[in-house]
Amino acid sequence: MSTPGNDMFPGVFTLVEVLAGYSKQVHRKTDQLSTASRALQRLKSGETRSRVVQGERHSQRHRIADRFSSEDLAVIGQRYEAGEHSTDLAKEHKIAKSTLLRLLAEQGVQTRQRGLTPEKEREILRLRKQGIIIRDIAKRVGCSYDTTRKFLLTATG
Repeated sequence: MSTPGNDMFPGVFTLVEVLAGYSKQVHRKTDQLSTASRALQRLKSGETRSRVVQGERHSQRHRIADRFSSEDLAVIGQRYEAGEHSTDLAKEHKIAKSTLLRLLAEQGVQTRQRGLTPEKEREILRLRKQGIIIRDIAKRVGCSYDTTRKFLLTATG
């Protein structure tokens, strides 16, 4: 039986190498194939993890916490307590909202209730009965369009 590059498929590897010079997709595929090949070789030899992962494994928590000084966290906490949205603060600092809320909790900041309060639910229903569109209701109540829409679907459906 012939193997690629021999009698059956002459010049296949040469063509791939030529295309690699012109196509980013071929580069990516070539990289993926060589990565998969190395992983397969490691598995065959009995290695379970790559050396890079074993040597450089760090906890995400430490890296995020190291990014902010205690003064920075205090300022973020004050801004949150003053009424700024956690989503806006998270975007500003390029971290996930859940990470921001966790950092605030670790600093002892009392986080606001997530979701709709009973007062907001009543207000949404009242405004909807007046014929106001969901987008405007969400702005008035101070929640997202999707939260308002989903609540109305469950409350009236």
